[in-house]
Amino acid sequence: MGIVFEEFEDQLERSVLEEGLRYYIAGRVQRLIELDNGKFRTFLQDTERIIVNLTITDKRVENYSCECPASNGAVCKHIVASLFEVRKDLQDYLVTSETMEAEDDANSLPDEILNDYRIDRILDALNVNELKDFVRRTCTDDRDFRALFLSQFAKVNVPDSSSKPIYANQIKNLIQASTDRHGYMDYREVKEFHSALSEILDIAAISIKNGNNSQALTIIFSVLEEVTTVIINADDSDGYLIGSIDEAFDLIKEIIESNLDEIQRGDLFNELMIAFETGKLDGWAWHLNLIELAIQLFKKPEEKERLRINIESIHPTGNSWDRNYRKAQEMMYELLLMTESEEAINQYLIENVSNPDFREKLVKRAINSKDYKYALKLLNDAIELDKEESFRRCDKWRKYQLEIYRKTGDVENTIRLACYFILEGSSEEESFKEYYDLLKTTVPVDSWNVYLEKMIAELIAKDYWYNYEKLVHIYVWEKYWDRYLVLLQKNLTLRRIADAEEDLSLLYKDKLIDLYDSEIRVFVEKNVGRSYYIDACRYIMNMKRLGGDDAVRNLIIDLKATYKNRRALREELNKIYDTGY
Repeated sequence: MGIVFEEFEDQLERSVLEEGLRYYIAGRVQRLIELDNGKFRTFLQDTERIIVNLTITDKRVENYSCECPASNGAVCKHIVASLFEVRKDLQDYLVTSETMEAEDDANSLPDEILNDYRIDRILDALNVNELKDFVRRTCTDDRDFRALFLSQFAKVNVPDSSSKPIYANQIKNLIQASTDRHGYMDYREVKEFHSALSEILDIAAISIKNGNNSQALTIIFSVLEEVTTVIINADDSDGYLIGSIDEAFDLIKEIIESNLDEIQRGDLFNELMIAFETGKLDGWAWHLNLIELAIQLFKKPEEKERLRINIESIHPTGNSWDRNYRKAQEMMYELLLMTESEEAINQYLIENVSNPDFREKLVKRAINSKDYKYALKLLNDAIELDKEESFRRCDKWRKYQLEIYRKTGDVENTIRLACYFILEGSSEEESFKEYYDLLKTTVPVDSWNVYLEKMIAELIAKDYWYNYEKLVHIYVWEKYWDRYLVLLQKNLTLRRIADAEEDLSLLYKDKLIDLYDSEIRVFVEKNVGRSYYIDACRYIMNMKRLGGDDAVRNLIIDLKATYKNRRALREELNKIYDTGY
């Protein structure tokens, strides 16, 4: 059943409507794309990017879909926020906040008038020379003011302050002054060059604030084109030069996010495309950033085609991990998201399924649409492809398999994969507990003990260093205290004894004291230095807290007698118990 577009507030559940409105007001809708025939696509920022599709015909919302798991065919907060974005009508909901803002402005008005009056009186009282002296001193002392001043009155020094050669030559002169006769820029010169470059970028930043985007872009592209030529011949070990280029790109993003008119938008798009097509940043990761930014700007069909051609000019190298080609695929995907139907996007993902990120998107889509057979085929193929190259990625695919088996009630495969993650996965307690609990609740109760013993035997047989932690988790959860003690005795370290105190001290206090005693003696024998002695004494204090006063006294006497020449050791031991020598 369709939703009347102009009345959707009255037709949707109140809690979802309010949640979606808050989402919209928070600015979570990042972009709205109008496709065709009343089809809209929005991009929202949640814990990850969310895509919503809407179809509005005859003033009714006929179809809607959201990628989030919470939607599952129903209207969610992302869909509500998208409806508000399409309609762009929040007046009835924002009256209170707008009224408050207006009151704040009114309250601040008298102070502003008073400040203007004071400033005018001072300017009228100063003569020209006094004002010049003040400006000179402030330009010397205040970097931000200097950048503002130079930007505001750039036309005095440079009649055409938007002329790229002016800034390019300025940067070239700085480079020439900062490099030796071989064209190399050492660490000290890099810092000084960066300082001068930052002032130029400050002028660009001030220009943006003043609405002079043309001058700002002239500076930014001069920095991008000139500074990249010197990085390979400079000691930029602290990343000053790279940081300057990153800052220049951040300024471009700031301009894109401002309210550009159509001419400014088109000019910036063209600048980005020319910079890419002429290869000014070729060989650097920033080269692809130019297309990423242009994707945020394009509107016209010919601009889309230009982007497509440039993206397709990036060819695979044949390497198993081709970062640039993967990036190009991602950018093409972004372009399609903004212009094509879901069917076309899905087809592109299928055609490029060798890209692990695309395969994962297809898997998620298949799971959301409950096409589990197709999802499992994708996952099985992925594990086969990645088994030699990426063990970690294979485990990611297995987690998706496990999710499907749990959804479909496939007990056999659920047990198989839960056991796999216990035997082969991380020993980190929270993750390990999740799989252990799943396994214990899935294996039939009358078979659990046999299954558990078989799994424990496999963990012991593998003898990986991290399997100790796994066995400890199992023994604690199953309250196998005697087996925990035996495991500890076979894998002794002082840290492990300390970790075992919480679970074993009630039953095996005296045994823990004995283990501490023997292991501390070995530790002190093998390690020399005050920091080691401090560690040893910390464990001796653990013995004392367990009630081993006599054992502590005898241990300290023995250590002092054995290591008479270790003064630092005696000093640390005396802090626990002074035996008199």
